[in-house]
Amino acid sequence: MLKEAVFLVVDDEQEVCNFFSYLLRQKGYKAVTANTGAEASEKLTNYTFATALVDLKLPDANGLDILKEIKSVQPECEVIIITGYSTVKSAVEAIQLGAFDYVEKPFVDINEMELLLDRSLNVKAETEELSLAQQELGFLIGRNQKMISLVSAAQKIAKKNITVLIQGETGTGKEVLARYLHSVSHRCDRPFLAFNCGAFTETLLESELFGHEKGSFTGASHKKKGIFEMAHKATLFLDEIDSASQASQIKLLRVLETGEFLRVGGEEMCKVDVRIITATNTNLADKVAANKFREDLFYRLDVASLQIPPLRQRLEDIELFVDYFLKKESAAKKIPIKRFTDQAMLLIKRHEWPGNIRELSNTVARVLLLSKGDQIDIEDLPDRIRKDNTEIPTNTDDYDALNPDHRILFSQVTGEAAKLTDLLNRFEQTLFEVINIREGFNFEQFSKEIGQWRDSLITKIIENALEDTYNNQVQAARLLFITPRALRYHLQKTRKPTVPD
Repeated sequence: MLKEAVFLVVDDEQEVCNFFSYLLRQKGYKAVTANTGAEASEKLTNYTFATALVDLKLPDANGLDILKEIKSVQPECEVIIITGYSTVKSAVEAIQLGAFDYVEKPFVDINEMELLLDRSLNVKAETEELSLAQQELGFLIGRNQKMISLVSAAQKIAKKNITVLIQGETGTGKEVLARYLHSVSHRCDRPFLAFNCGAFTETLLESELFGHEKGSFTGASHKKKGIFEMAHKATLFLDEIDSASQASQIKLLRVLETGEFLRVGGEEMCKVDVRIITATNTNLADKVAANKFREDLFYRLDVASLQIPPLRQRLEDIELFVDYFLKKESAAKKIPIKRFTDQAMLLIKRHEWPGNIRELSNTVARVLLLSKGDQIDIEDLPDRIRKDNTEIPTNTDDYDALNPDHRILFSQVTGEAAKLTDLLNRFEQTLFEVINIREGFNFEQFSKEIGQWRDSLITKIIENALEDTYNNQVQAARLLFITPRALRYHLQKTRKPTVPD
């Protein structure tokens, strides 16, 4: 079946088209070529492709636009972006938009190229393999689509020898993601070294990073290797990179450009091969604009940028994290596992979590130890979380009666859960203040109008999902946790014309 696969090659250089055509035909596949975006669009109407190789820069089109078109017209078609080093950042953006991978010109390793082409035809097997790797590493991703897309991009970036900048608020798991990048990279058999740039003074920072010679400053009684030398052939994670001094930034730039540096007080040039991953909880671009960070270094670090969403934007994953931390802490402290009551879990979901996953982890560990019963209830939670206790019933039966499904639904899909819940409660309250059943109430008309509103809301949610996935019904269904058939059913049901009574 794979031997019948048809590949589309889109590149304005005919030599590139000829190269891939020959390679693919040698492997028993069929190749169709296009030199422009317009030609690519025409081919998409005439053929069904398994994989498309698309150049980022074409005379009449942008490769990212062609990627979107392919995913809209033929969502099952995998897309490999062809790029030069100067456009690697755009290639990484393409991966986050749904591209399978990217390959750089000139094509040096033909065997690696063949493996990439074969992998594009076995996406399911590769996905399952990576999923197993995540489970073995204890790397929780959850159901949040932003995080799923982020990790999908990270998996492909990991095997490239490029620097990665991870940005996110304090406690979102930047080092966890960095360790995952290392674990699925070609350097996974080498050490992962983590270094916090904000933990040292300006003088000590340079010495810790690059080492020093004996007598180079007061107290330098012997020659010392810096962390860059220790990270040779390995992965070096530099956290709080925005805290690096100007002098250290200059040296960092040189290492990134040449792989060379001088120890403090040294005269002999050191040469290293290090994969660098950096992280910051600030907006590094703003630091550059304020002249607090070197612009040239920023562009060197920002080749591949990954932005971790805060926990308040991942509310659908909170229960998953809570269960994980409960089991982990119970096993570590050798105490019986407990569970949160529904009321306590609702408050956990309402909390903003400024400290993100780290705060959640510490909170679970604390309440597990301090709670007295076999359940963790509202009174066991810290004061900062209990302050979110607004009209939460204390009796379980009352809670079940007063906590309709919409409260849980809203708490799962948005950080504005409390506001939406309050609005809905006010709507219900106003509705029953206005309705006077004794004077008569047209229940059928009301039910019809509510149904029309519901259909309209469902249609808009599905249309938003289709827009975010460029009309890819398979991916849109995945975002909504339904099957593609169910998505089509809802579209047919809600979009059909209203039949007059």
